[in-house]
Amino acid sequence: PWTSFLFYWECCSCIWVLYVMIDQDMRKILLLSFLFLVAVPSVAQVRMKDVFAQLPDSVLPLMTRNNRLDCIDFIENNMNARVKNRFNDQVVLEALTEDYLYVRTSESSFVEMKLMPQGNDTLICVNRTYLGPVEDSDVRLYSLDWRFVRIVARPDVKEFQKSQDAFQSWTSEMADTMQMICSEADFLPLIKASLSQDDTTISWTLQTKEFNKETKKVADKYLQPVTRKP
Repeated sequence: PWTSFLFYWECCSCIWVLYVMIDQDMRKILLLSFLFLVAVPSVAQVRMKDVFAQLPDSVLPLMTRNNRLDCIDFIENNMNARVKNRFNDQVVLEALTEDYLYVRTSESSFVEMKLMPQGNDTLICVNRTYLGPVEDSDVRLYSLDWRFVRIVARPDVKEFQKSQDAFQSWTSEMADTMQMICSEADFLPLIKASLSQDDTTISWTLQTKEFNKETKKVADKYLQPVTRKP
């Protein structure tokens, strides 16, 4: 950090000397260069591994800080990032990039995190998914200092219905079937979320495993995932 500070200080000093010596048009160019130089380090220092290391226990109670630091160290050294959590179950950090993380916190749960630009800020999107017997997710947004912002609203059950345009014909019988599926799912909707590694979208999938065999078969035909930004 001290070396980086000296580097930027020297650069800023050089820009100031040139600013005094040159004409007005060139001063504008140098001023823009200076602003860019100041802004770049503040953006570059936001990395998922740092966010994960600073995560409070209340957000991910199964893992200790040492667990998280060990996982980061293992995965950065191309080792199997596998540790024991507070209850002696296995935790595996399966993916870690500059802005995304996937950690299997137990045999029945996993957590995804994604850095998401929101206007002039960057928020942390956290997806906690519970795996059994049917997957269900809870997605929340936090500030970079881990202050809770809001719960991400899940799609309404009817939003999972495929457009009528997706079918060659749409009959009243099909409409009745779709209404039945929505009514059954709406009683206690179980919805799995997946964060994209490539952009800031969330893909939501209505779970049908709890439906009876006949309803599930029909539901899988008429339903589709919903993808949107938080």
